[in-house]
Amino acid sequence: MEKIKYEDFVRQRADSFLASIYKEYSRSYFQKLIENNQVIINSKTINSSYKLKHGDTLEIDFSPTTQNTDIKPQKIKLDIIYEDDDLIVINKPSAIVVHPSYAHSDGTLLNALSGYADGKFIPYLVHRLDKDTTGLIIFAKNEKSRTSLSKQFQNRAVKKLYYAAVKGTIVEDKGRIEAPLGRSPQNRKIISVNPTAKKMAVSEFNVIARKDGYTLVEVRIITGRTHQIRSHMKYINHPVIGDKEYGGQYSVNGIDCDRPMLHSHQISFTHPKTSKSLTFNAPLPKDMRKIFEK
Repeated sequence: MEKIKYEDFVRQRADSFLASIYKEYSRSYFQKLIENNQVIINSKTINSSYKLKHGDTLEIDFSPTTQNTDIKPQKIKLDIIYEDDDLIVINKPSAIVVHPSYAHSDGTLLNALSGYADGKFIPYLVHRLDKDTTGLIIFAKNEKSRTSLSKQFQNRAVKKLYYAAVKGTIVEDKGRIEAPLGRSPQNRKIISVNPTAKKMAVSEFNVIARKDGYTLVEVRIITGRTHQIRSHMKYINHPVIGDKEYGGQYSVNGIDCDRPMLHSHQISFTHPKTSKSLTFNAPLPKDMRKIFEK
């Protein structure tokens, strides 16, 4: 329990004040603490709209909040690439969603991590991958790490590289796609380059391999929009193989492709505690390797 006194004569919301003092935490974090009665002012609990007065004494309990504790722990195998006291990096398989939703109440990565944690830590989601996209994903293990990593993603300080197996032979060795993305007027589930699209998106790619009319590219997304790689590759007439929603074919040389051939293979970021630069890699999954075996 930490105790501080509010010395200003200008009235300020308690959550805003605490976020300005403890910059490693977010304002929403302190709102949760207030809701959980973990912020006491003058020996009384408050609500989030409380405005501080000169001389108020604040007591803050930084014990872990209850976020994610309602997620059912499950024993699901995890491919752990890296782990320390602050974060964990997972190599995600296909056909598993990241977090519970109405359509997927359990069997998610968060369920698996809750089971793995066994009460020792609470896993915090800081970014997402689509259900059928494989590869690297980061989870924070405490609130400080969650805030730091979330800010890095928001500020585009995290560098992500993907492998995508696409239809057709891309002649250029490298390229840059700059095209706005938005909901398709014809199908609201699809993100597309269309006349109503307003959010500019930028993707850069390098060709890794070509074989039998297919191309393996490494893609760096500069902006990080929903379905950006899938939409941009369709836009240049090279849809991701197996991507039924975006025009990709379902099989290659007799090999069934029952998911979009998209893999998050490298991620780089700054460690939230040590400030060291970290880079992790995940090898190309078996189903994508088969397409380009030589």
